[in-house]
Formats: sequence, structure tokens, C-alpha cells
Amino acid sequence: MDQQPQVELDEEQQLENEIKNMSAYSIQLVWKKYKTLKAIRQTVKSKREPLVVYYSSIATNQKIRSDQMQLFHMLKVKNIRFFKFDLVDNKMAQGWVKDILNRYQLPFITINNIFVGGYSEFEILYELELLPRIIKKDYEQMCILCDEPKVGDECPNCKKPYDFFKKD
Repeated sequence: MDQQPQVELDEEQQLENEIKNMSAYSIQLVWKKYKTLKAIRQTVKSKREPLVVYYSSIATNQKIRSDQMQLFHMLKVKNIRFFKFDLVDNKMAQGWVKDILNRYQLPFITINNIFVGGYSEFEILYELELLPRIIKKDYEQMCILCDEPKVGDECPNCKKPYDFFKKD
């Protein structure tokens, strides 16, 4: 008679453990779904702004952190609208980033869905005050370096492609 309550207790304990494990699994599924939806929302929001800065909120390299902060500051000073795309939480973008990390350091910048490079390339465009013209797509009508009308694939005056800022 003493053994039957022990058996029931073991079964109850086993059932309780299964519920706990099932709950952990359910939580894990919900968390994965949440992260995926967050990544999709972030990707969709990034398409609303012409200038997107891809960065890492947990970058440990001091130069990368400094470049990121300086870039954000420069954009705010010039009152240029942009979207901050944190790569830490977005698994969808991480595959694309691995290829670029071999050639550039974070942060990465795209303007009108054209990859323009990292911080040093951005800084040159910023100093030459070309960012507003690239954002407005002036390069589609004229050379933004010498203001000559567009003829062919490269400017006849300065011998550079009209989208000279575009990186592979």
C-alpha cells in the first residue's frame, strides 16, 4: 500500500517535468518567432530611409565603436535622416555581412540600396558634401563631381562613372 502513492508521486513528478520541458520548448519556439519577426520588421523599416547604417551594438573594437559614434554624430549634425540597422539581432543580414567584413570594417553604409562602403568612404562623401546629392539621386541626371549633364556611363569631363561612390 505504501508503494502505490510513491508510484503516483513518480508519475506526477514525471508529468510535471514533461510540462516544464514542453514549456521551455514552447518558449524557445516563441522566442525564435519573435526574433525572426523583429529581423523582418527591421529589414522592412530600413527600406523607408534612403541612407542605412549597418552597425553592431556590441562591437568590442574601440575603432569600430568610435567610427560608429562619429558617423551617427555627423549625420545628426547635417540633419540627414537615416536608419540604424543593428546587425546583432538580425540573422538574415549576417550572411551578407560576412562577405563584406573581409573588405570593410563596420559600420557599413548604403544609400538608395547602393553599398557605398565603410566609415572612411562615408567620411570622404561627407567632407565633399556629396551625401545630399547622392540621397536625392542627382547622379542619375548629371555628374555630381563637376555638374556636367549625364552622357553615357561615365562623365566626359572628369572621366569617372556617374555612380563612382558605388562599391562591390
